[in-house]
Amino acid sequence: MGQMDKPSFDFRNQLSPRYIERLFLHLEPGVWYDSNELKDLLRANGLDVEGSNIVGYNTTAWSLAGLGRSQRVKEGRSFIKLFQLTLFGKQVLDTYSTNRELFYDLMHFAFYSAWHRSNDVIRGRFWLYVSICDSLWEEAPAKTDSFALTNKLQIESRQRFPEHNPAFPERSIRAVFPWLGALTPPFLSKCGSAAQLCSSRRSYCSPQLFYLATDLVYTSEGLKHGTSMAIDDRHIEAICKVCLLDTTSFWQVADLTKMTIRGYDIRKGQWGTSVALDGLPNWIDLPDFTDEVVEANEECEEDE
Repeated sequence: MGQMDKPSFDFRNQLSPRYIERLFLHLEPGVWYDSNELKDLLRANGLDVEGSNIVGYNTTAWSLAGLGRSQRVKEGRSFIKLFQLTLFGKQVLDTYSTNRELFYDLMHFAFYSAWHRSNDVIRGRFWLYVSICDSLWEEAPAKTDSFALTNKLQIESRQRFPEHNPAFPERSIRAVFPWLGALTPPFLSKCGSAAQLCSSRRSYCSPQLFYLATDLVYTSEGLKHGTSMAIDDRHIEAICKVCLLDTTSFWQVADLTKMTIRGYDIRKGQWGTSVALDGLPNWIDLPDFTDEVVEANEECEEDE
């Protein structure tokens, strides 16, 4: 995998659900867009982006999450950056019109799993996304304190990646919050003052997210598909963290997933209960980060 000289751990507030309806939903599969064409889409949908980095930052982040792909091509004496949806990105986009709850569950999974499935520091912003989600889940229910969380994760990031000297401001923590509030049911909701948010572990999630979360934990255990995974408290916590789900809802959602999605099996035996997945989900094409090549300077192509 390609590595960046200076990976970004900054999850900027330009990467926001508010640009889903203004930009992401208007992308056509199979089309390569340059930044000017993407800016035109935003303007056509009522958003003036002159002088901003909205297009560049979103397309870079979407590419790193596997929702799209970027390439730099020479045009005259300079290079321009092009962006195109991947099959995974198209499949996620297609869910919006029929199942908005599932759409945001899948967007959350794309961001949450990008770090776990690649372990590449180029996705430092998604390490931050995961760390925010896990920290808030562990503390829930609670009032959010973005400044305390920033301090905690800055320390953890420097211990984890000392050679990269990670840096991100408090606003990077707050930039994740809208994604967690867009879920149904929401993990973060307003409470008290207008600016205060409170966390609450979710009572349910889509069976699709639960399946994907199980697969993420399943493969992290090094298990081959078809093998039973004996479920203990550690597995329940890991899967619920991905889904931002309350642990008391685990088996209820597991039963629903078994009824809804082929290939998810619950096996009860003398020594406990196991879960087995027949294989990768056949209803969505997850991105494969194994053989990707990322240009070292692609991350810098955010300025428009």
